[in-house]
Order: sequence, then structure tokens, then C-alpha cells
Amino acid sequence: MKVYPRSLLILLLLLVAGCVTPVTPEQIASADYGTVPESSVYQKAIQDLVQQSLLEPFPARLRFIGEPQKGYAYLSGRRKPPEFGYIVHVGITAKNLMGEYGGEKPRRFFIKNEALYLLNESDKVEVVE
Repeated sequence: MKVYPRSLLILLLLLVAGCVTPVTPEQIASADYGTVPESSVYQKAIQDLVQQSLLEPFPARLRFIGEPQKGYAYLSGRRKPPEFGYIVHVGITAKNLMGEYGGEKPRRFFIKNEALYLLNESDKVEVVE
């Protein structure tokens, strides 16, 4: 079996890139999660962000799933420490290019104080409550 140095290097880089900085119970207990978001404020902010990111934003249907929950997300990559804040789960139903509504897509948002982030499906996120 031949081992190619370039292949070995790529495999090693993929393994290292997948590492996650672990979060300890002490970090969870002492973390600054920011202020608890008010429903009217964060729902409007999420709706505005969704309107900007969709091809056919009007009228996108948003279904807020539960209240914001304390948690953390790796916003700067998995090798950096996570950010602590609030996680919001939303089901979004939007029109496709044919003008028809597709199925509801689950999305997650991260809120800390005045900052709002739309999380990717691949982003590592944990709820701590």
C-alpha cells in the first residue's frame, strides 16, 4: 500500500479542523449570557434578518418554537472558545422561485445583548438549561 504524503497531510488537517474546544461545567455556570431578550424585540429582529436573506422574502412565515434558551455557539470556528448567549429556534416557510410555499425549514439564531446571528446547520450549538 502506497501512502502519499499530500494525502496524509490533508487527512491530518481535516482531523484537526474538526476539533472542538470543550466547554466545562464551570464555564457554563459562570458565563455571561447577556440580557434576556424581549420577545417583541428579538422576534422583529429575526423577521427583519430573514427578510433580508431570502430570495422571495414576502410573505415568509415564521413560527417561533419556544422561548429563547441559554446556550452557547461556536461563532468564530470550532477551535476558538464558544460565545454564550441565547438560542432561538424558528421554523421558516418561504416561497420558492416558482412562487409556491415549500416546507418549513428549522433555523437557529444566536442572541447576545444587541447582537443577532443566523446560525448555519453545521454550527455547533448547545442549549444548557
